[in-house]
Amino acid sequence: MKNSSKATLVGCGLLVTLLSGCTTVPNTDMTPEARQKLHSIAMLDVIEPKRVAVVNFGGAAAGFGLIGALAQGAVNASHTSTYTDHVAAGKILFAPDIADGVAGRLTGNGYQVVKLDGQKVKLSDDGKSDDYSAIQTDADAIMNVWFTSFGYISPPQQLDYIPWVVIRARILDAKTKQDLYYKTFACGYDVKANSVHIDSDFAYTYGSFSDLEKNFDKSVEGIKSCEKSVADMIGQDLARTPASAPANATASTTMTRPAATATATVSKKL
Repeated sequence: MKNSSKATLVGCGLLVTLLSGCTTVPNTDMTPEARQKLHSIAMLDVIEPKRVAVVNFGGAAAGFGLIGALAQGAVNASHTSTYTDHVAAGKILFAPDIADGVAGRLTGNGYQVVKLDGQKVKLSDDGKSDDYSAIQTDADAIMNVWFTSFGYISPPQQLDYIPWVVIRARILDAKTKQDLYYKTFACGYDVKANSVHIDSDFAYTYGSFSDLEKNFDKSVEGIKSCEKSVADMIGQDLARTPASAPANATASTTMTRPAATATATVSKKL
């Protein structure tokens, strides 16, 4: 698979790619030795999502083959466009929540945090990974945080829409560009694939797109709640003395996790 924040996933079907991330993803904890030596972290800009997805994989796509999938795909595209338009109209931004949240928790842990305004990761020549060689900083490490999935999803075999926020956090040694820490966090829908799953609050569960749209402000709150949960987890991971994971967070694998986390309570509507 491709672990890049810029590379396009290929080799998997669209549904598999969206739901599981294709295969497993890196899950690298920071070693005690690296933790002791790390004092300053330079954070790259978090890129604002271009769209907020609202997708239903339990509707026509689940029972009517290719024709159903095409029909459901059109509905998903329409719902995504409508929700994204609401976000734009409200001038709502999501990137600052995770960026400031992570920076604040790192600062609270005693790290010096600086922002690498304007510096960007390049795509490597093989088109499969990120190239950090051009990043310039005097800090001990470089941190990259980015979204891979973002919005609301109605998973297969589940009736409701729940948050679907997948965020990756990667820390590299500023000199060697070797990974010190690399995790994928999935809040709401469990993408499995070796990610760290965080349960979303059941209050942000919606039985239909109409319900989601009517409660737009609260649904935005649900996404931001997931961002806060991810920032909290990153802060705990990078504490000077690591703490155990909270009860609502678990390491996920493709073999052992159930398909969804919230209990279905209402009938499906497109």
